[in-house]
Amino acid sequence: MSLTMGNAKAIDIFVKGSNGTYKTIEVKTSRSKRFVTGFFQKYGDKSKLHPDYWVLVHIDKNNISHYYILTHDEMGQVQMARNGMTEWGPVEGGVDNVLLANVAAFEDQWHKIA
Repeated sequence: MSLTMGNAKAIDIFVKGSNGTYKTIEVKTSRSKRFVTGFFQKYGDKSKLHPDYWVLVHIDKNNISHYYILTHDEMGQVQMARNGMTEWGPVEGGVDNVLLANVAAFEDQWHKIA
């Protein structure tokens, strides 16, 4: 596993699987009920390099972390629903975000990465 540093990257963690292939993970953390993703601002073009997985970390009022694990396509579908979009594509104006309620069904789905 390797971590990347900086504010302008798209990948936060690289994980090497048992078969020698690497998986990439983007991590977003929030103490509110909203995660800023910038999804379609960054990944409006499906052919653009993107993370394999998204891990959204919600830290609740008791400082307990809750983890929501989505594939890149799942994240795109959630973001499209949040935006009221019918097709994958770039978005102008504002920055994409999803609500905790939008990703609740993906809590603790670590098996996707394993």
